[in-house]
Amino acid sequence: MNSTTLKKLAIAAAAIGCLSVSACGHFDRGVANITGHSETCVDGVKYLQFPSGATVKYNRDGSVQACN
Repeated sequence: MNSTTLKKLAIAAAAIGCLSVSACGHFDRGVANITGHSETCVDGVKYLQFPSGATVKYNRDGSVQACN
């Protein structure tokens, strides 16, 4: 393979990687399908992502769990 072909392959791989991670929760849903749930932080609030949807994570006292 020449350097032009390798460069095109690298760009294609980077583009696919970026699209797969940035697909609006697609990665989190994929993790949830494997592990049962995943956690993510949005605007200082922790959310639980399940294969069927997402919800806010609550503390034991009923308050919404914050994250940094």
